[in-house]
Amino acid sequence: MQLWDIAALTYYRVLDLFSGTLNALAIKKLELKPGDAVLDIGCGTGALIPALAEAVGPQGRVVAMDFSPRMVAIARKRGRRWPNVEVRQADACATDHGADQFDAATALGAFSAMPDVPGAIANAADALKPGGRLFVFDVRLAKKTRTTRFLRAAYRKVAGFSGADVVHELRKVFAQVEPVFKAEGETTTVVMATKVTDTARDSACTPSRPAG
Repeated sequence: MQLWDIAALTYYRVLDLFSGTLNALAIKKLELKPGDAVLDIGCGTGALIPALAEAVGPQGRVVAMDFSPRMVAIARKRGRRWPNVEVRQADACATDHGADQFDAATALGAFSAMPDVPGAIANAADALKPGGRLFVFDVRLAKKTRTTRFLRAAYRKVAGFSGADVVHELRKVFAQVEPVFKAEGETTTVVMATKVTDTARDSACTPSRPAG
């Protein structure tokens, strides 16, 4: 059984109990409207799906995705009451979500655990329409402290952390990347990224866009 499949049955069950505040913040910052299409990247067990579905209404669309089969199975059970919710098993680093398909996207604790952070972010940018918003909560261990050095080593061993700085990678692709809070935590970050132009389309980061 893979790490994230085990987490779906253990850690994520507990995490879901405490995710309400973060989920509410994501919904508020994304300013979702009825009829919007929203992509939930690394959806885990689907804790955010009900709030997303309610925000976009029956005329909207929610696509949630995760790499772990067990995460996806649990998320599908959560989303089955809404006919406009689709949960996919997919690799965000290599999956083409479709160009200009979504008004908004979320990635909660997702990008930093992926082996190709630049590729996953570029694919997310491609999927957003011009003006689309991406809400990101993630681990950020860029500061050089005793705590971050320990966590970098532990995260690398447990989850294959590549060492990529999520905020730095977001700024390579998105014209606007703004912190949600004035003060950033020592080990985490919360930002809003907005797609102004299609700069990601010129990137050679992912298989979904051939170079050159």
